[in-house]
Amino acid sequence: MISRHFLLLSSAALILSACGARDAGDGRSIVNEADPYIARALNDPLMVDPDLSYRNEANAAITIGYDHALPSFKGSDEAASRARETARLELLEDGPIRDIPSPQSEPGPVSLAQAYGVHALLGAVDAPMDCRKDVAGSFTYAASMPDIGRVMPHGMVRLAAAVDQPGCQLRIVRYVTPVAADDALQYHYTMAERSALSPAYFSEPEKSLIGERRGTHLQVYARETSGNLTAVDVITWSR
Repeated sequence: MISRHFLLLSSAALILSACGARDAGDGRSIVNEADPYIARALNDPLMVDPDLSYRNEANAAITIGYDHALPSFKGSDEAASRARETARLELLEDGPIRDIPSPQSEPGPVSLAQAYGVHALLGAVDAPMDCRKDVAGSFTYAASMPDIGRVMPHGMVRLAAAVDQPGCQLRIVRYVTPVAADDALQYHYTMAERSALSPAYFSEPEKSLIGERRGTHLQVYARETSGNLTAVDVITWSR
């Protein structure tokens, strides 16, 4: 009798260990096998942003603002290639990519290389005075740029501000990108052409696009900067 119970218990243990070995070996469970979407969700690695993981300041006695730019990435041929390809695929979803026209014979209105801060930029491009007085800076505005002023893929925002009031909607953003200035301007030129702004291209005093149609105004400036990056300023307003 004892030997029979011993055999039954041994058989049960072997069955359980075999099941456990199968689960541990192929990493799947019954529910995973039945639903591939659940399997993918459960098996994908968790992603954690170390720069944001400490931001729960509910019980902090002293807090600090964090609406500021992160340190710029370093430009490289690989980063530039990835940014160009992503931008190209994005543009091709809605039609052909436009070539930048020949530059105007006369120089453009201004260079923004020495303009720092929102008010300096708006003053340099001669934005409407009634738009400037209520301008508010926040990096969240970079996500609400209209299509004609959309930030190029893989661009890192350095400054963003906006005005939303009756009679004036203004957006301004400065970002850096690993692509060359001509690549960045081709992206913005294509977006502007699709909005029928027909922007003019200037090569001096720095590379820029200026277009306007029915109260919508766009200016884009691009210049090489440190770290193998290109700085791009996009200013647009509608009245």
